[in-house]
Amino acid sequence: MSGRRVVDSGYRIEIDRIACDAYGACAELLPEGIDLDEWGYPILAPGNVPAHLLDLAKRAVDGCPVLALRLVKVARAREADTPPPTVFAARRPETRLDRMEGMPPWPPRPANRPPKRGPDPTRRR
Repeated sequence: MSGRRVVDSGYRIEIDRIACDAYGACAELLPEGIDLDEWGYPILAPGNVPAHLLDLAKRAVDGCPVLALRLVKVARAREADTPPPTVFAARRPETRLDRMEGMPPWPPRPANRPPKRGPDPTRRR
């Protein structure tokens, strides 16, 4: 890890998941803070946007074709004993639990549930 200190910009990215159509332009413009799931929907890094990535974050928000992203000003804590906010530049994508080998990002289907509906493989046409 480098000795460089990451400065918080005081902004965070929020997403309207209903408006998102999974174009993926945001992840191309800000790969340090936005990852895509297997269907192309964005997964935002936790924490605030670092100051050196704020211009790229603004470009990612402006580049969303359906306007599903927005930058939100975060109120700063006034107490001296509160820890500083997390900044997503320190996140390492290879440590995400849902990306590790053998762990799907959803819970397994219970054995007592019926199978999903679809074409019946035993039925002949």
